[in-house]
Amino acid sequence: MNVKKLAPALILLVCTGLIGLYFSRGFVTDRSGAGQQDLTRLENAGQADAQISLALERLKNSRQKATVITHSNPESRQLALTFDGLAEEKVVGQILALLQQHKAKATFFVDGLQTAEAPLTVINIKEAGHRIENYTFLGLTSLENLSVERLVADFCRAQNIISETTGRQPSLLKCNDTEYTDQVLAAAKASGLDRVVQSDVFLDIKEINSLAAANVFVSNLRPGSIVSVKLKKQSEPAVMQSAATAAGPAADKQPGLKDLPEQEAAADNDLVQAVERLLVALDRANYTTVYVEDFSKSNGQLKPGRRTSLLQPGPNDGPAYFATDIAAGLREQVRNLFTLRRAYAAEPATDGGNEIKVISTTEPALAFTFGGLSNEAAVNDVLHRLDVLGIKGTFFVMEVEASRYPELLRKIIAGGHEIGIGIRPGEEDTFAETRRNIARMRTLLQEQFGLTSNLVKQPWGAVSAATKKAVASLDCNLIGQSVNVVQSSHKDYATADQVMGEIFGKAVFSLARGQIVHFRMDYYTNDRLAGDLLETIKRHKVDNIAYATSFDSPANNPANDSQYAIKPVGEMLAQRSFIYQYPADPEKVPEHLRYDRPGLNTGQYQFLTEAAKRYIGHKNVNYEDRMFGFSKMEVRRLDMSGQIHTEDNVIFLTFDDWGTDAAVNKLLYVLRKHQAPGAFFVITNNVLNNPNLLRAIAAEGHELGSHSEKHQPMAASDPVTGRQVQTQNPDEYRQELGLSYQKLQAVAGDVIVNGKPALTRFFRPPTLAISRMGVEALFETGYEYIVSGSLSTNDYKAENAAQLIRAIKDGIYAENGAVKKGAILVMHMSDSSVYTAMALDILLTANAAKADTDPSKFKVGRLSDYLTDGYSQSNRKQSLRLNSMR
Repeated sequence: MNVKKLAPALILLVCTGLIGLYFSRGFVTDRSGAGQQDLTRLENAGQADAQISLALERLKNSRQKATVITHSNPESRQLALTFDGLAEEKVVGQILALLQQHKAKATFFVDGLQTAEAPLTVINIKEAGHRIENYTFLGLTSLENLSVERLVADFCRAQNIISETTGRQPSLLKCNDTEYTDQVLAAAKASGLDRVVQSDVFLDIKEINSLAAANVFVSNLRPGSIVSVKLKKQSEPAVMQSAATAAGPAADKQPGLKDLPEQEAAADNDLVQAVERLLVALDRANYTTVYVEDFSKSNGQLKPGRRTSLLQPGPNDGPAYFATDIAAGLREQVRNLFTLRRAYAAEPATDGGNEIKVISTTEPALAFTFGGLSNEAAVNDVLHRLDVLGIKGTFFVMEVEASRYPELLRKIIAGGHEIGIGIRPGEEDTFAETRRNIARMRTLLQEQFGLTSNLVKQPWGAVSAATKKAVASLDCNLIGQSVNVVQSSHKDYATADQVMGEIFGKAVFSLARGQIVHFRMDYYTNDRLAGDLLETIKRHKVDNIAYATSFDSPANNPANDSQYAIKPVGEMLAQRSFIYQYPADPEKVPEHLRYDRPGLNTGQYQFLTEAAKRYIGHKNVNYEDRMFGFSKMEVRRLDMSGQIHTEDNVIFLTFDDWGTDAAVNKLLYVLRKHQAPGAFFVITNNVLNNPNLLRAIAAEGHELGSHSEKHQPMAASDPVTGRQVQTQNPDEYRQELGLSYQKLQAVAGDVIVNGKPALTRFFRPPTLAISRMGVEALFETGYEYIVSGSLSTNDYKAENAAQLIRAIKDGIYAENGAVKKGAILVMHMSDSSVYTAMALDILLTANAAKADTDPSKFKVGRLSDYLTDGYSQSNRKQSLRLNSMR
């Protein structure tokens, strides 16, 4: 055997043995749960330190970027066919046989880890004559959110593994559902990848369910398209064991899924059949296939929209597509002639007519609203895209539009969309005139279209007090928007990317619960731009909120409910179980948690005794580091274990700082999935910009504590002397602590789940630093316990999930494998903590798979169940006796 081919096989054999040895330690499962993958070793696969260092050096010295291949303009009927990711070896073999039968060429984009796990499958692809290129190290989505250093490491590791396996260095890169930002392109170029690939069309396996469907699909293609098939299972059904009914752990629970063999086989069969139908249809349409690298023509520009299913139009779809769309629309209208029409009706306005720009709701949903019917082509395009995406929106219609475009309005109604009343009162319009206009439009909608609406919107201009009064007098809701997509300077923009950069910038990772996004359809010169924007915003600012991993995502797990819905405004307002009052009624806040309850008064208690009782410390915070105002003798009385006194095999999951819906929602899903409570210590400076998220954390049964208002530590090191110094005077610090607690109470002070309040009087010190003055201020402002913790996971620095899993595991287990009882893990809810949710999912799944009799099995507890009145961190015996009586 050739030495070059033998070396990778030997390396794989050695790695497999090491993994097997590691499994014997019982990390992922107990003895009865063999066979699961050891994900703590991921970072060991694809080490490419030299390549990474060289690539980072290139980045410093060059600003070159990889070019983007999106399509070609061939003279003949040519397409590039790609396969993304790997399926089982048997499935790939069947696909290779079909490609050979139809004399088709294909480019397989494989990720580094899959290549290491299935090298023979990759070698088979190579020997069949097809191209093998780079699909990143793990095939993760949304790589644009990673740092350039992580991108380089990812690309180089994949390059290293693929080149060692195939004997050929990949020259093309494709990233999974990733925006090709300048940073991504620069990292690719530095890693030796001159070009990156953006597919034009993705094959939807479910839609290619017949040869006729495949023929329709191919008829809508244009020569030069890049057609891609995802081989990773991301859209097939799987069965997840219900958390609601599982009294005990699932013995064979994977991180999210329990696949049924017969369903897996059926999914594989559907995939192979869809590929066969595609190849037959391509032959009938006289298309030939070429490798992607043959499409050398690239202008480096991404197209404004990407078709992701059979019926979703691309930017250059022709008359055949629109004929299909019109026919489908006519069929839909005929069906609706015999269907009772219903308009969503929100509750009457209760705020005196003030504009609702963000709905106060904990529902994982937001709203898209639309206006402007004068451009019929744009409206039809938007309606079609909404239909393909399964979105229902709210269309605000002016009286003049309802009169001029009645058939278009009927089409909107027939599509199941909600209708609101658009108004544009003049500067001199009185309360009475505006009220008459609204009432007249309500009558028109009732008499000519058979529906009622109590939603009113003034699309542009300042809303006057008279308008607000007129809306409220008719028991209507005045709807605004938190994101207005249309800006005056964007009228002649050609692509969604141009608009996105100016609307959202780089700091907005995602949209949020309850937000209202408004689109105007008759404004842009490009008739398709409004539709391109709604698709792009959904893909990059809504879909990224969901928890989506290779083993658990909304696409492959019906029980994964982490995806945010896009719903009509009125439907969201009508969901009263999610709607809440802000600020919370103080009378509904439990008495012992009200802000005005007095704290401990200085001079009326023995400070050191109370500090020792109420401070749960950290092993690295001591007299020399992050403690100020304490003598060495006093420091000895303070806790440094960071663990709650208990005989239970219990740990506590805590999360610091603040983040967007994209980060926090993933944590909430994982905790919900495993029925695990968490304690969220919040920096409150920005929470009122997104109170719905804070309220949602509380509504799911988690605890809220303060991490200060602006994350200013009680003490810090003086840069000149190196000594610890205070950062604020007592009055300033008391004011900050009080403001932080007031914000938490205003948003979620009245939330009680299963008889347990969400709000606590717990505090986590910024940087874990404490001072005598700061602790006194905490007691005076009503805080009861200072909770630092036993392990700082540094999850925001983690380079991969495996690294973080190992760190968390070190905080849970002692060297002998026993659970560290009462351990408090410090993690973060910020957007930089990329791997926290995934790491927790894997660990909690592994723990649930253990037998109840396994001494290494832990449970996740609530801090407030243990830090009750009478608990003392300085008196272990008393605290154990107290907790034993719970």
